[in-house]
Amino acid sequence: MSFEKFVSCVNNGLKRDIKSRRLKMKVSVEEFSELAKKYFNSLNDNNYKFIVEDGDKNNVLFILRSFFSLYVEVNNSSIEVFKNFPKKFILLKEVNKSNHHFTPKTFPKGTIMYSVKPAYSSSNRMNGIPLWHNLETIKDTELVPSVQINYDYICPIY
Repeated sequence: MSFEKFVSCVNNGLKRDIKSRRLKMKVSVEEFSELAKKYFNSLNDNNYKFIVEDGDKNNVLFILRSFFSLYVEVNNSSIEVFKNFPKKFILLKEVNKSNHHFTPKTFPKGTIMYSVKPAYSSSNRMNGIPLWHNLETIKDTELVPSVQINYDYICPIY
């Protein structure tokens, strides 16, 4: 999805509930409407910052990260929603089998990673985003490999 789609849904409402069986989460149309009134009432064309209550935090992050696939930074109860999803990230810590058991290889601290769409919908955007160290496709396909890197291991590069 996109920031524009998010703004449209805030202004016009949702047509159906937001659900994830894998995450065991659901936000009804009514709940979304209440959260939109509470937190998203003054959206503009720039990055958007707001303070969220602890009881609403998981649902708000689920809506922003999982449903709309927006890049969101969280600092305690402060949330910043980025209008444009960053294309490049730098690793703040080494990513290896001990901290990301599903990674196919070790990526050293300082590695530049690129945002890619996962070939299979296997990433949990509540925890991290699909990235890869280059944009080369797999031989004889149009697929770019990816691995989910958790948010506390990355920093966007603008």
